[in-house]
Amino acid sequence: MMGPDWGIGWGMGMGGGLWVIILIVAIIGFALYFFMKNNNNNNTNNNFPSSRKDSSADAMEIAKSRLAKGEITTEEFEEIKKKLL
Repeated sequence: MMGPDWGIGWGMGMGGGLWVIILIVAIIGFALYFFMKNNNNNNTNNNFPSSRKDSSADAMEIAKSRLAKGEITTEEFEEIKKKLL
């Protein structure tokens, strides 16, 4: 003789809830995995070499501007150019 709470109560409630929790944790885990994977790919592709090229180009433009304004001599410009390239 089973009462109304014996048949469906704890078994289905905890089982169903447990599967939902496992599913949510799995989805969060996959989301974190793909986020970290894409973040690492972006860092390795756009890391030091390209930023160095950008800063060298900026420095060269500054040197050209200073040469045009007469702030540095041609010899100083050539030295800067050698160091940057």
